[in-house]
Amino acid sequence: MTETISVIISVFDGAKYLRECLSSVLDQTLPPDEVIVVDDGSRDGSASIACSFGAPVRVLQQANAGQAAGLVAGMKVATGTQFAFNDADDLWTPRKLEIQRALLEEDAQLEAVFGLTEQFVSPELGEDEQRRFAPPVAIMPGRLLQASLIRRRVFDRIGGIDPTLRGAGAADWIARAQGAGLSATMLSEIVHRRRLHAANYGRTHVAERDKHLLSALRSQIIRQRATSGKP
Repeated sequence: MTETISVIISVFDGAKYLRECLSSVLDQTLPPDEVIVVDDGSRDGSASIACSFGAPVRVLQQANAGQAAGLVAGMKVATGTQFAFNDADDLWTPRKLEIQRALLEEDAQLEAVFGLTEQFVSPELGEDEQRRFAPPVAIMPGRLLQASLIRRRVFDRIGGIDPTLRGAGAADWIARAQGAGLSATMLSEIVHRRRLHAANYGRTHVAERDKHLLSALRSQIIRQRATSGKP
C-alpha cells in the first residue's frame, strides 16, 4: 500500500500567521499529499488566505467549535495513511516530514514519530513583549501533535480526539495514546517551531483552557486507576 500524508490544521482568526504556517508545511523536502485547513468560524479572512494556496490545500468551514472539533472535522475527510498536524501560527522545519516518514518506513511496528519543539517569540513583537513572552526553556521534546507524524491506524486503535475539549483535545489524545502503549520514538532534531505571542490560545482563553485540561487530567486518572485496579 502506498503511504500518503495528510496534514490537518484548525484555524480560528489566524490570518496574521497562517500564510507563513502553510508555506512551512508546503515547502517540505517531502511535501504532503494533502493539507486540510478547517476554518473554525474565523472572522478575519483566514479561509481566503488558505484558499489562495490552491492544491493540495483543501479548506473546510464550520461554525466556531474549538480547535479539537476542527481537527476531528479535518480527519474525517482526510485520505492519507499518515497524519500530521500544525497550529495556524506555528512553523515546521523543512525536513520534518522527510525524516519522520523515513523512520516509519524502516519499522512497520512503529506508530508515531515525534521531534523536538523550539519555542520562539514572534519576531515582530517589541522589546517588552520579547522579554515578557520569552520561554524558560527554548528547546524541548515535542510530545505534541504539531511535532508528530502518526499512522492513521493508531486513531482506529486508540480512538479519536475528543471534540468537546476545544483547546485541550490534542493534549488529552497524547495522554490516552501513551496510556494505551503507543509505539513511538523521539527525534533529536527540531521539527516544530512554536510561536509565542499575545494571542496564543493559552493566553486569551485561560479559564477555558484550564477547565478542559482539568477534565482531560481527570479522565487520565480514571483510566490509570481502572488499569491498575485501584479504587
